[in-house]
Amino acid sequence: MLRRGWHSDIGLPAEAAPPDVAALFPGAEWLLFGFGDRDYVLATSPGLGTALAALFPGPGAILVTGLRVPPAKAFPERDCTGLRLPPGGEEGAAGFVAASIAGPPMRAGPYPGSLFLPARQSYSGTYTCNTWTAEALAAAHLPVTPEGVLFSWQITALAGALVASGYG
Repeated sequence: MLRRGWHSDIGLPAEAAPPDVAALFPGAEWLLFGFGDRDYVLATSPGLGTALAALFPGPGAILVTGLRVPPAKAFPERDCTGLRLPPGGEEGAAGFVAASIAGPPMRAGPYPGSLFLPARQSYSGTYTCNTWTAEALAAAHLPVTPEGVLFSWQITALAGALVASGYG
């Protein structure tokens, strides 16, 4: 789990990720997945109006970033928590990610080796990137309740509790 300011991502080893997505990133060892408001993340320079519009339900997007090193090495300045998943956890997380993707890439992302994919979920002020991350952790068979998770500090607290419970 990676926290980038107000945003969070999940990472999976490339071999555990959905195969059709992993095929888009040849040579990647890890894939990071993050959810966001489609209009906001695709805007050339999102302004206050775009940010405010994201509070209301609208199409989502998933940013996928292929990495040749583990996420903590690729983003050393960020809050990165490695979690040990229970049996079937990688498959559960990969299934959640695959079910979240609504089609082929829409365009390149902001990082080298990243792409935006359309999401099935709608983004809103009550279903954010952090809610999506919490759902991915729950799908990975971790003892997480996604309801009420809106902010990245909540994801960080969940990850800390998971580490303290032996999932670190």
